[in-house]
Amino acid sequence: MNVKTWTRLKAKQLRRLPMELAIRGLARWEPLDDPADGYTIVIACMNRLAPMAVANLQILSRQDREHLHELILVFDGPVDQVPQIVRDAVAAHPDRDRIRILGYDAKQARVAKRINWGWVYSWLSWSLAIAQARTRAVIIHDLDALPVRRDFFEHLYLTWLDTGSYFCSGRHYKGNGVTREMELHTTFELILDAVHLRSRFKPFDAFNKLRMIDGRIVDFDTLLYVQYQTPERALRPINEIDLMHPSQVICQHSELVAGRTDFQGRTHFLVVVPYYFYLGNEPEPLRKMTAELQDPNARSVDLGGKTLCIDGVTPAHWAWMEKQIRRLEQGLFGSTRPEIAAFLAPMARRAADARSVGREIGEHAVQDR
Repeated sequence: MNVKTWTRLKAKQLRRLPMELAIRGLARWEPLDDPADGYTIVIACMNRLAPMAVANLQILSRQDREHLHELILVFDGPVDQVPQIVRDAVAAHPDRDRIRILGYDAKQARVAKRINWGWVYSWLSWSLAIAQARTRAVIIHDLDALPVRRDFFEHLYLTWLDTGSYFCSGRHYKGNGVTREMELHTTFELILDAVHLRSRFKPFDAFNKLRMIDGRIVDFDTLLYVQYQTPERALRPINEIDLMHPSQVICQHSELVAGRTDFQGRTHFLVVVPYYFYLGNEPEPLRKMTAELQDPNARSVDLGGKTLCIDGVTPAHWAWMEKQIRRLEQGLFGSTRPEIAAFLAPMARRAADARSVGREIGEHAVQDR
C-alpha cells in the first residue's frame, strides 16, 4: 500500500468524522417482513422548492400507475411546516390516498441544517422514506426529473421484476475513484429492494463512504457502498426521450442558496428552475426571468433572491435546456405554450449554432413548435 495514499485517505476520513458522528443515528429502519405488491416512489423534497414537488404531483396524475402502491414525499423540515401549496395539491390529487408526506423531527432538522450539505439531506430523506416503505420495490425519483413517457414508472417496475436484482438503475456511476468496471449504479431512477436493504444494512451504511480500493481512494456516493457489497445489480438504460432531467439542478441550487457559489464563469442548468415552478402553479419566477433574459448582454439573473451568473453557461447547455423543456411541453400539451415559448426564445438565441430544436432527425429530435 502506498503510504502517501493511505495518509491522504485517513486525513479525508478524519475531516468527515464529525459529520458522520452527527448523522449516524438520525435514521433507523426495521426489516420489511411482509412486503405489499407493487412499488413505492420516493422523492426527497425541499420547502424552498415546494412548487417542484407540486409539478411532480401534476405529472404523476398523467402517468399510468396500475402497480403504484404509494408515493412518499419527504421534506427537509418538520412535517407541519410543509408549504400549503403541497398539501392542497395532494388533497386535490386523484391518488391522494396513495400519497404520504413525511418530514424531519426536531433533531434531524437541526443537524441537517447545521451541516447544510445536499448529500446529507438526500441521504436522510431517502432513508426516512425507505424505512416507511411497505413494498419491496422502491423507486428513488429525483425532484428535478419529470417523465414524458406515460408508463414511465410502470416500465421501470416491470423491467426490474424481470432482472431479479437488488439494485437497478439507468446508468453506472463514474467518478471519485468509482470506475465503470465496478458496475455501481447512480441513484438516477434507481430501483432498490427494500427487503434486502433493510435486512442487511443500516441507514448509515448507505451514506457516503471513503475507502481504499485496489490502492486508490474511493469516495462512495450515497447507496454506492451498500451496492459494492451486493452483487445482484442490473442496468436498464433510460431513453432520453422518456424523461426531462437536467443534471445536478438540486445540488446546484443548494450550493447557490448556501452562498457557496454564484456560478460565475461556470455552466449549469439552474435557469430551468422557474419552469418547474410554472408547472407547480407558481408562474411569477418564470415571467421575471423571461424579462431578464431578454437582455442579450445580461451576465446574471435573479433566482429566488440570489444572484445567479449565466456568463459561463455554454451554447450547448442553452440548447439542451430548450430541447428538454420543449420535449416535455410537447409530450404534455402537444406544443409549447406561448408563455413557455417566450421563456425559451432567449435561450435559443444564446444557443446560436448549437441549437438542436427543429434541426435534428430521428427519435431524439424535438420539433420547433
